[in-house]
Amino acid sequence: RYRGANPDNYVTFNGEPWRIIGIIDGKVKLIRDESIGNYSWDSSANEINNGYGINEWSQADLMKLLNPGYENEKLEDGSVTGSLYWNNGNGKCYNGWKNSTIDCSFDGQNGNSKGLSEEAKSMIEKSTWYLGGSVGNLMEEITLSNILKLMDVERGNEVIESTKDQVLRTTKWRGYVGLMYPSDYAQATNSESCYKNLYDWDENEACTSNNWIYKDNYAQWTMSPISSSANHAWMFGGCVSNIDLDSANGARPVVNLKSSIKVKSGDGKSGSVYELG
Repeated sequence: RYRGANPDNYVTFNGEPWRIIGIIDGKVKLIRDESIGNYSWDSSANEINNGYGINEWSQADLMKLLNPGYENEKLEDGSVTGSLYWNNGNGKCYNGWKNSTIDCSFDGQNGNSKGLSEEAKSMIEKSTWYLGGSVGNLMEEITLSNILKLMDVERGNEVIESTKDQVLRTTKWRGYVGLMYPSDYAQATNSESCYKNLYDWDENEACTSNNWIYKDNYAQWTMSPISSSANHAWMFGGCVSNIDLDSANGARPVVNLKSSIKVKSGDGKSGSVYELG
C-alpha cells in the first residue's frame, strides 16, 4: 500500500489521473484521483427508512450508477438512473432525501465527469468486494496501531437484520466498480505522527496532511455499511464517521485490474505517471 502525503502512485487510467491504492488480493487496486460528483449512497421512498436509503450495497443507487447491467433503471418520466458512469450516459443521479435526483452526465464534455472507456472497462477484473458492517462507535477504537481489527470487520459477517425495510444484507458482492474502504483511507496516512483514533482524525492535522486520499476536508463515501443502523454508511472528511445514505458526498470509483495488465512506462510521479497496457 502507498502511504504519505504524496507518494509516487499516479497512473493514467481511462485517460485521466487515478492512483494505486496497492496490491490487494493479488490485484492492482486503483482509485480515481478526484470524485465524479456528489451523490447519495442510496435513497428511498418516504415509507422505507423514512426516505434515508438502505445500506445494502448490492442494491444501492450508487452501485447501480457505477456498474453495468442497470440500464433499465429509470424514473417515471423515462430518465435513466442506472449504469450511467459505466456507459458514459446522461440522465438522473440520486442526490438527496426521498429519492431526490439531479441531472448528471458522464460524457466528459463541458466540465462533466467522464465515464469509462471501452479500453478501461476491458482492464477491470470483476471482483469480490466485502460488505461487513460495524457498529457506529467502532472508529473511536481504531488507530493505525490496530488497523487490522478494522480490516477484519470489513471482511466480516456482521450486518444488520432490519425490521424497517426487510432487506437481507449480504457480506460479499461481485462487481466491477466499488468504493474505497475505511481501511484504505486510514492506511494512506504516514503513521509516524498520527496517533488519534479515526473518529478524531480531524483533531490531529498529521493524520490528514500526510494522507494522499484526503481532499481538504471534502466528504467522501466508503462502501462499508453500519451494522447498527439500516440507513447509514461510513464516510470521511478528515475523521471517519457515519451518516445517512441520502447525503450527497463525493464518489470516487475504485477498480481492481486484471492480472494481465502491466506497467509499460513511467515511475509513478505526477510528471511521469505509470502507463498501463
